[in-house]
Amino acid sequence: MADAHKTSMHRASDLYLDWGLWSRFAYVDHSGESLGLLIEWKSSVDAETAIRLIPHGAKVSNAYLEPYSKKSTRRRFWALTVPIGALPVFLDRIDGLASRVELAAPIVADTPVGAFRTIPPSRPLAPTLFAVLDDGCAFANRRFRYASGTRIFWLWNQDPNAYGAPTLPPFPSANTTFGYGRQLSQADLDDIYPVKHQTQEEAYRHAKLDGLRRSAAHGTHVTDLLAGQEPVADGKSDIVFVQFPQRGVDDPSGLWLKRFAIDGLVYVLECVGADTTKVVANISWGPQTGPHDGHSLLEDAIQALVDEQTALGKTLIVTLPAGNSFGAQAHASVPYAAGGAFEWIIPPDGKIPAFVELWWPASVSPAKARLRVVPPSEAPVDIVAGTPSHPDGTWWASIKTVGAWTKALLIVHPTDGAGGVHRGRHGRWSLEIDPTLGGGQGCIDVYVARADHNMGAKRRAKASRLTDDGLQMARFVSAKDRYAEAKGSVIRRAGTLNGLATGTGTQVAAGYDAATGEPAPYSSSGPTRGTRKGPDYAFVTDRSPARPGVPGAGVRSGTKLHLIGTSTAAPQLGRLLASAQKPMPTPGDPARTGFGEEAPDPDVIGPS
Repeated sequence: MADAHKTSMHRASDLYLDWGLWSRFAYVDHSGESLGLLIEWKSSVDAETAIRLIPHGAKVSNAYLEPYSKKSTRRRFWALTVPIGALPVFLDRIDGLASRVELAAPIVADTPVGAFRTIPPSRPLAPTLFAVLDDGCAFANRRFRYASGTRIFWLWNQDPNAYGAPTLPPFPSANTTFGYGRQLSQADLDDIYPVKHQTQEEAYRHAKLDGLRRSAAHGTHVTDLLAGQEPVADGKSDIVFVQFPQRGVDDPSGLWLKRFAIDGLVYVLECVGADTTKVVANISWGPQTGPHDGHSLLEDAIQALVDEQTALGKTLIVTLPAGNSFGAQAHASVPYAAGGAFEWIIPPDGKIPAFVELWWPASVSPAKARLRVVPPSEAPVDIVAGTPSHPDGTWWASIKTVGAWTKALLIVHPTDGAGGVHRGRHGRWSLEIDPTLGGGQGCIDVYVARADHNMGAKRRAKASRLTDDGLQMARFVSAKDRYAEAKGSVIRRAGTLNGLATGTGTQVAAGYDAATGEPAPYSSSGPTRGTRKGPDYAFVTDRSPARPGVPGAGVRSGTKLHLIGTSTAAPQLGRLLASAQKPMPTPGDPARTGFGEEAPDPDVIGPS
């Protein structure tokens, strides 16, 4: 454990990595031999140097090791897998080269070369390329087909256990070898359906896309809203789909999917053709945690990819949902000078850890951060910077500098006690922040990790939430005030924007009700802790209070189902930005609807 403690003091490591090292990754789903990391190098030169320091047994895509496109520079943001035994030495070697090192989901399976053969597409890509990073690509649905065949140009199933999952073959360029999952080209998909299989059910079974056994799939619905018809003025538009692996979809916290998102976006850009001028990529996912200043590692990685494509004379548009946590009691804002107290309620029988983050104002050093934790029926514990606290092994907390901020992370281990590990305590955890001597400006923002599930995902967690006396009194307000901030409470609906959607280089969509014109009651709100004030635009996500959701394609051709949430707004924004049209919104609350509400598109939501 001494080595783990030493490594946990690495100045570039994130607190989640520190916790993983302390717990020997007992609560992180991994193979027992490898660990996933996200790394930001300080410069392209440092990335070049780091190539020589990669330990034996590590897995790094050629997309990071080789210069991208025709440029001579290396990408600064990497996703890789490192053997756990080599991790301490590797972190020591890259000390001074890396700005940030974060824990991420590893790739756990080395699968043999399978029966599928990848045939490159027979024609160039269209000028506009749609990309969807999600779960459930119904490639046989006629909404995603031309008369000549499927519009899905490339499909990367990131599941390491995908049927016949070889290392990805070198198409469409030599830089797309990621070493896991299964890539299928347009020709492969057309060979599966309708050549080899006459029914869609048979085709999906053959492709081993298990998420398509249901009548509806999140990725299918999103793809239909983004590109189910021909929205571009110059004719055909093609689609690249990145199928997130099951382990990422099943994780409700959103913490471990970042690695697959970075790999997925890089993969999409490696698929870009010579004639492609615009890429519209939709990621209908995001965490509730993070700095919310536009500079989380994944946000900066996306911005770097946007800038990279601009330098190459192409346009990359990344659309994101605002989030669905407006009423989740997942955010608090505590005045730094006055301090405050609130409770974190953790339910029983949770199968994954519960996480809460606290972010102090930029002017506050770790030495000045004050946090007292009172577990249920236990004595208070003061959390002090530089010394992680883990009184009985059932929970862990630490404070350190992360980026420009002082951050505290509190983790309560699974409350069901499965797998022979120490059971975390469910109940009311009290978090107390003392007033500061001499005062101080700004607020301490608190974010609870999400625990809601994607469609069809396993129930592995139960949502924890924040509360205090002021919020409890707000239960008795009139109906017209039910979505207002609770007086006398530090729990806030404002500042709940998706933790991946707080930068300025992405396009963010909120939701509103078509019948009332009001923001959807779940649609998350700005402002952020950075320069972004709120989402960019709002789109219809509910047809009326009595008819929630918007229709979109089901898995089988000819079927339509309603889905609810701002993940249905983001592809509508992408659809609009891909076209020759310009947004013409009706102004509203900038924190909730950005520049305003875009008029309902009959082609998307159908007649009213």
